[in-house]
Amino acid sequence: MPEEMAPQIIGQETVEGVAEAWGRHEGRQFRDGMLRLVTRSTELVAVRTIRSSTQPPLFSADFLSVPLVDLAECYYVTPARGGVAASRHDSVSYHSRSGAVEWSFRHFPWSDTGSGACAETPDRRHLLAVVPGTPDDAGEYPGDRCVLLESETGEVIDETLLPSFSAFYALEAPFRQTSTFFLSAGQGQDDAYSWKVDIADGCLHLTELASGMERVTGAQHDRVLVQHVGGLRLQVRSAVPDGPPHVESEVYSADLRADKESYITGDSGFVDDSRVIAAVGEESWSEETEHFLLGVEDLTVHHRVRYPFPVGLDPKALGDGTWITSNGTDVHRWRIGQ
Repeated sequence: MPEEMAPQIIGQETVEGVAEAWGRHEGRQFRDGMLRLVTRSTELVAVRTIRSSTQPPLFSADFLSVPLVDLAECYYVTPARGGVAASRHDSVSYHSRSGAVEWSFRHFPWSDTGSGACAETPDRRHLLAVVPGTPDDAGEYPGDRCVLLESETGEVIDETLLPSFSAFYALEAPFRQTSTFFLSAGQGQDDAYSWKVDIADGCLHLTELASGMERVTGAQHDRVLVQHVGGLRLQVRSAVPDGPPHVESEVYSADLRADKESYITGDSGFVDDSRVIAAVGEESWSEETEHFLLGVEDLTVHHRVRYPFPVGLDPKALGDGTWITSNGTDVHRWRIGQ
């Protein structure tokens, strides 16, 4: 068994609705390098931002609350221009802080097996969104679309066709002050895609990072974490601007806990430049997990994390030496114990 490490708790808050948010694509989203928690209540969406400082309080003061009368119809909600943007069944729309609709971009409706996502660029000029393609005259579906919209009007600036069909999407922007996004598509339980999306001069530039049974779960500088959809393997891959990604290190879930069957669950992430945190359970959808700290260079286990009380199934790494867990209505921030 690996050596145990007792982490230090450095922040704690109670947040109503976080248990439900933790399990949704939109519930935990990196925007402009900072983690946002998006919670829902009856006709109200709330956005909280984890502070960049590791000192209390846990959340920054810029709490955002927006009323949405049809919130149940919103697949994905994200902060944008002081209000929120929402991906729905047949549209992407922008709502001011009062909840008023300022514009709506209509598209072909999603099927029951897919839903979109959206994210604002750091300069607030554009909104990146994923929407369905439009069937041709013969009824053939071309694939889903990645579109770049003008933030103030919803006008289409650029778009590209994706190889995925009626998938569930998530968008992350883990880097500060740069229009680089990581887009993931899930098609059922056994098929996925992940791309790096760069926006320059109003144009989209997509680089495929993973496909098939693999998806990207974390990014740090010029590296990404690629996790097997079934939880069997984790890899660190390079993601340099002008070259194809290649594997730098990997670990199989069976090697993490030799004494029991193991699967990597949730979203593994970079705690900092030298360590990765991963949740491991006895099944790919386990109701109980253990958290392990791995070395980035070779993904060997450094420590098993021993918390002072029960925490949620999967952690969310912040890349600054800390990570977040959620259990019930409690949100905790941790760092490696001294």
